[in-house]
Amino acid sequence: MLVLIAAAPAAQRKQKKNAAPAAPPSGPSLHPKLVPGEVMRYQVEFQTTSDTKAGGTVADPEGPSRVVITWNAKVRLEVLAGQDNTKLGTQRLRTTYEQSSASVQSDSPDPQTDAIIKQYQQLEGHSIEFTLAADGSVTAVTGLESLQYDQSAVNAAQQWMSQLSAGGSLPSAGVSPGMTWSSEQNADSLPLAGLAWRTDSTYLRNESCARALPASSASNQPDDTCAVILMSLTLSSPRAKGDATPDDFKRNGLQSSGRWTGSGDSLSYVSLRTGWVVSASQTSTQDMDVNITSALGANVRYAGTVATHSQISLLPPDSPAAPAPPAESSSHTPPPSSVPVAPQPR
Repeated sequence: MLVLIAAAPAAQRKQKKNAAPAAPPSGPSLHPKLVPGEVMRYQVEFQTTSDTKAGGTVADPEGPSRVVITWNAKVRLEVLAGQDNTKLGTQRLRTTYEQSSASVQSDSPDPQTDAIIKQYQQLEGHSIEFTLAADGSVTAVTGLESLQYDQSAVNAAQQWMSQLSAGGSLPSAGVSPGMTWSSEQNADSLPLAGLAWRTDSTYLRNESCARALPASSASNQPDDTCAVILMSLTLSSPRAKGDATPDDFKRNGLQSSGRWTGSGDSLSYVSLRTGWVVSASQTSTQDMDVNITSALGANVRYAGTVATHSQISLLPPDSPAAPAPPAESSSHTPPPSSVPVAPQPR
């Protein structure tokens, strides 16, 4: 099964920010306050529903047209001491996947089901380190290279890390309740060039962080106040239209054409005391119809819709490890009628 899915930006990285009226911040900074040795735990839920079909000379006629992958994980996050601390606002972090399980549902038998489940299960007990910069960008990721994953599993593992900080999506002048701002991030991972994710953000209000958490978690968390930030995402074509083939494709003798659109929204609760994201939920939908042709004339057409839903939630300090839901596969089983409640935009 051909997978050409780009995650919508969870927080804008390497952005081009539109001009916004300068305004002094009315409260604490929303950038994370990083304390070496600090440990936090997050519950991560990520679901991708693909209604797609590949055609052309390299089509898989027996491949499923509808696939639902659901990943659940409990992640331990530790702030490390190290050389990155000497750089203003940067910090090295380690994530350890204390639990990781996945399930796959499809409308026809899929020989890749067991391999997909195994890829997510491999994360359990594994640690990944990365650097979180003051602008919220995630760089220098290490640990994934020792495991074998397809791109969708890598996207899911990296995407939740990008949601830990709202710093990268904030204007440099600071924000206050009621403010709006916009930013763009090139969609370089797509098979079509010239596309970018535009994010329009609104600082809705301040309210209790507990309102974003399940009752079982909220009762054991500090009574903090959170900034509530709403983001709307749109995949647009800001550049002049021409050859839509990305440079990486050209170097490999490939040519691409077609269309790719997308939209989504997210809601984040950011602690005013710590700057850490307490809860972040995102949904997005992408529609595509793309042709990829090789120099030898072989071609594949990839068309359909991909919907994603993600949710990360801060767990109470020293929360006990709950049993992970069993990983199971199912063919000829209708996908869930709705995705898990409680979400990404990126």
